[in-house]
Amino acid sequence: MTRKAAFFDVDNTLLNLKSMFSFQQYYYARTGSSEAYPAFVQMLQEHPQRHDRQALNRLFYQSFSGRSQSVLRAIAEAWFAHQLGEYGEALWIGSALTLAKRLRAEGYQLVAVSGSSHEILAPLLRHLAFDACLATTLEVRDGFYTGQIDGLQMIGDGKGVAVRQYAAEQGIDLAACVACGDHITDLPMLFQTGRAFVVEGDPALEEVARQRDWPVLALNSQDLAAEAVHV
Repeated sequence: MTRKAAFFDVDNTLLNLKSMFSFQQYYYARTGSSEAYPAFVQMLQEHPQRHDRQALNRLFYQSFSGRSQSVLRAIAEAWFAHQLGEYGEALWIGSALTLAKRLRAEGYQLVAVSGSSHEILAPLLRHLAFDACLATTLEVRDGFYTGQIDGLQMIGDGKGVAVRQYAAEQGIDLAACVACGDHITDLPMLFQTGRAFVVEGDPALEEVARQRDWPVLALNSQDLAAEAVHV
């Protein structure tokens, strides 16, 4: 049997919010710095490179400098439990989650591909029973984050590279695979696989989907955590 995988972006594709910002807000609240979150978002919104997703992604993780990895992992578990308890099924984008369940039943490995970090995504993907996670790896020294990304930056071209590397390592034929994303920066991932799906919301990506006859999945009626800054 041919090994095959389904590669899913996470934020605004499977998850009906932006994990990085939602976690960041929760982290500041749990560590007694609630007032720091609005200032953090304002800093990103006013940054000269605010329209460059890769630059904003690096800036986001610079804020992790000096944080304990073990503490952050524990807070990530509490963050996800809180979100699941507060939002329930509304936490997920139902159309994409249904697709993931169908593909799992058809024998696909489920692989997350995300600019969010492994630590943030770990409880979420364990809940969804995903098989693998291609996410941002953060540099750690002596148990503390340096604020730097270690290895591939999982945005844009980095996602395409990560998908190809994973397929080569696992002996997977990408022509037999599926990918699903929600933003134009997911194209390097979507172009790798034999089939692609798009979650609605980004007109530029929806136009590509129309040109290539890719199915477009409906969003939920409620956006739980819209943010002006996208990383």
